[in-house]
Amino acid sequence: MEPEGGNTREENGLFGRLVYYTAFLLIFVGVAKLYLIWLENYRLLHPEIIEAVAVGYIEEQPLDGILLWDEQLVYAPRDGVLTYLSPLPRRVSKGEVVAALDGASVRVPTPGYFFPALDGQEGHWVYSRLWPEFAPFPFFRSAVLLENGTQLRKGAPVGKLVPQPQFLRCIAYLDCSPSIERSLQRKNATIKIRMEPDGKDRGAEVVAVKFSGQKIKVCLRLPFFPASVLYSRAFSCRVITGDLQGVMVPDTAVVTRDGRNLVFVVQGSRVLSQDVEGFPADEKHFFITKGVMPGNKLILHADKTLSGVIRLW
Repeated sequence: MEPEGGNTREENGLFGRLVYYTAFLLIFVGVAKLYLIWLENYRLLHPEIIEAVAVGYIEEQPLDGILLWDEQLVYAPRDGVLTYLSPLPRRVSKGEVVAALDGASVRVPTPGYFFPALDGQEGHWVYSRLWPEFAPFPFFRSAVLLENGTQLRKGAPVGKLVPQPQFLRCIAYLDCSPSIERSLQRKNATIKIRMEPDGKDRGAEVVAVKFSGQKIKVCLRLPFFPASVLYSRAFSCRVITGDLQGVMVPDTAVVTRDGRNLVFVVQGSRVLSQDVEGFPADEKHFFITKGVMPGNKLILHADKTLSGVIRLW
């Protein structure tokens, strides 16, 4: 039989080890906590510094809209078989022969573009119908060419005439942003458009604009009107706005307090708060237009900074 003293020594040994490990764990937690406090204090006294660098900011977004132009149908003056000179939209002069019906000439009353094609929207595709509401644009199709040799009745359309000169207009929706909003609210506003990725920027006059939440509806007067646009009423380009000079910083360098955007500028061993103007450029960056100069040193994590003395060593 094992003596009772053996159990007591074993229990004392287990208790001693438990006390040892508990004490070790408490010491470890305490040291870790002290280290974290020291590290946080060190980071406050030695914050990460960034230098403001001058950049240009260009905002670009796609524009998909519809085209508007004044047009009129050209009608067959008699029954007959249709023939025309060209299937392409082309410029014609007043009184020019654009088609024939069994040899009888069809002439246009004014100079413009003639196109022997129809899309079914002639007479319905008007500003008063398309502008008022924030709604999807009505369905439309590309123009369908009338076939040479078609038998037509008197009064049937033989094509469309788009009088010239006139301005080509576009109605489209855009996403609201601080940059484009500023551009559109100027007196006699224009916006830059680009037809090709590496193409030239061209100015489009803003005829009308209205806002609905994060959407903007615009009517533009385009700086061109080639005959080729008559194939379709659809229009696509890129809108270029926000051609500004300033500095781009990580969004963590800017903090908002009481409706003000602030950064912390390092001057020697001091940190001073500075009001800035600008806007979020993307999810991770803030573009500053006023308040910071290129070369200024800023605290990277503004939300963890209080104005005061810091150490840069």
